[in-house]
Order: sequence, then C-alpha cells, then structure tokens
Amino acid sequence: MTGHELVARVRDARERSDAIILRVCGACENKCCQQMTMMGTQDLRRLIREMQLDEQFERRVREGLFEVAERLDTDLRVLAEVTELLAVSSGSSRPGELADLQRSVGEWADFVRWLRSDFPITQQEMRRLVMFSAVRSNALNALSRFPGGLGALVNLSGNKASFQFRGRRIAPPPCLFFLDDSGCICDQAKPAKCANFFCAGVPNLLEDLRKSLGFDDFVLANMTPVGIDRILRMIELERDLGPQYIEPKIVLGASEEMIDLIARRMGHSGEMVRLKRIERPGLRSAAEVEGELKTIPPGTGLIEVFPAIDGNTLYELALALDRIRLRDEHPSYVLTATHLLTTPAAHPLWDDRMMAQPLGVLDLLVIEE
Repeated sequence: MTGHELVARVRDARERSDAIILRVCGACENKCCQQMTMMGTQDLRRLIREMQLDEQFERRVREGLFEVAERLDTDLRVLAEVTELLAVSSGSSRPGELADLQRSVGEWADFVRWLRSDFPITQQEMRRLVMFSAVRSNALNALSRFPGGLGALVNLSGNKASFQFRGRRIAPPPCLFFLDDSGCICDQAKPAKCANFFCAGVPNLLEDLRKSLGFDDFVLANMTPVGIDRILRMIELERDLGPQYIEPKIVLGASEEMIDLIARRMGHSGEMVRLKRIERPGLRSAAEVEGELKTIPPGTGLIEVFPAIDGNTLYELALALDRIRLRDEHPSYVLTATHLLTTPAAHPLWDDRMMAQPLGVLDLLVIEE
C-alpha cells in the first residue's frame, strides 16, 4: 500500500478502532481513569509539544483543565470546611498539625487558581500538573493526624466532592486529565501508560480488536495522517525545546523530495545528518534496532530509507523505541518507507493477553498530501 490507498486504509482502521474502543472501554465505569494520574515527566513533554504544535489542541486542553479546576474547587471547599471545624475544635491543642493542614489547603487553592490562569506552556510551569498528586496526598496526610478528620471529610463530601472511603483509606481520585463527559483531554498526547494499555477484562478490548481488525489494521489504526509541513514543524519545535523533547519518527509514504526536506530541517537545527538507504524491506529485531541507535553520536541525526516495511517490523521497532523511551533516551532518528507491506503473520506478542501494546506513543506518521 502507498499514497492515497494507504491514507484511506489508515483512516478506515482508525475509525473502526475508535468505534470498538468507544463501545468497549468504559464498560467497567472507567476504572483505569479513576485511578489517579498516570502522567510523568516524559509524558508531560509530549503534551507540551502537542500543545505548542496545535493551537486548537491547546485550546481544548485548557478548556478541559478549566473543568478539572471546577471539580478540584469543589473538593477544596469541603477540605477547607473541615479545616475550619478542626481549627475551632482542636486547633489550640494541635497548632503544628493545624498549620500543616492549612498550608496544604493553601497549596491546593494555589493550584486551582493556576489551572484557571493563562499559564505559559513550559516545562517549568506545567510540571505543576504532575505535582498535584503530592499536594493532594500532603493534604490528606495532614488531615489524618486529627482523630476523625478523614471521616469528617467523607461525610461532608456527600455527593458533592470526590472524597470516598475504599476500605480504611480514601479512594484515589480520577485522573487529572479525565472528564466524565468527554474522556481524556490529552487525546493524542495521552500518557504512555494509557496509550499503550488495552484492558483484557470483560468485555475484552484486545480480543474485540483482534476479531474486528486483525493485526495489519491494528497497526494502521495507530498511524496518524499528517502533511509534510507538520512533520517539519515537529522536527524544528522538538529541537527548539531541547534534546529531551526529540522523538524518533516513522514516516510512511514520503517521496524523495520529502526525505530531503526532513534531512535539511534536521540539519538546520544544527545536526549532522546521516542518510542511510537500505535496499531490502525492513526486517530487524528490537535488539538490533536498539543496538544501532546506541551508536548514533550526540549531535547526529540518522535517517534510514527503506523501500517498504510491514506491520511486524513496525511492531518490533515500537518495542525497541519503547524501551529507549523508558530509559529517557532521545535519539534523532527517522525511518521512512514508501510502501507498507501486508504482514504474513501477526507479531507473536500481539494477543488478547498482552495488555501492553507499544504502538500508542510512537510517532507513526503517514503522509497525507
């Protein structure tokens, strides 16, 4: 497949995959998304990149976070009410504990105000998003030092706030980026653990995808149709933001002219670019890919040009790049191929029991002209 046929297949696979996920995901009442935020520092960098690339996406994220601020403000009002009651009933006998609790309430209020502000999209500012779990934990720990404090918090929450007991502990909050009405506000920039995770409960999401899509269409559903201009902006922005923002890329359907544009854009950012042409279809193990990328010197970009590639090779490549991502390494690497071949047999790790599927956070791009 290549050209318009490939793009059409990608769009069809994405639509069918989205329909299956929409039907199956949530049957468990979104338990995954009700188990606290899964975003880490690397995930935050991906979110920052996408927000800076796309003004419309930035606006959606800000609007979503504004709704989150409303939810957290409801929790804050209950927490502040309990704090005031404790100040009256036992504050004089526990001045140190009360001061810690009041400080935690103030930090929570500061975070809500920040969410509602026009904050800049920088690592320093947006790091607050991954630090809020500590703010919440500190507040609950401070409250737990008062006898009956957590019980009062749950009782006053009622149906208004999110504080509920699970056994003897307060249940974890919903993910900071999850809204009941619209789901994940991060969309294509969702945290890696979420993007690569497919529940194997009942109903079994992976089993349904296997039956309805098959392996090749599952791979296609993880591709994103984009124009060459967006790819060039991604390359430039990542290098402007810093080397830790650089993500390896797989680009399908690129012409010779487009490959030259990619190489020049990498070169304009100060890299020495190596262009390597492989005359056979790409067939390499994850270990071979990891070994090759380790040899790329600092300040050097590698572009590999294959005539064709298949879904198994992309899956194996994703395994390698996922391991590299977990080590927080950022090689300047672009693989391009004109054609996508039909896979003779599905990758052995793709089954309805392997819940972690590594394609979700890969920059797997198909040229849309």
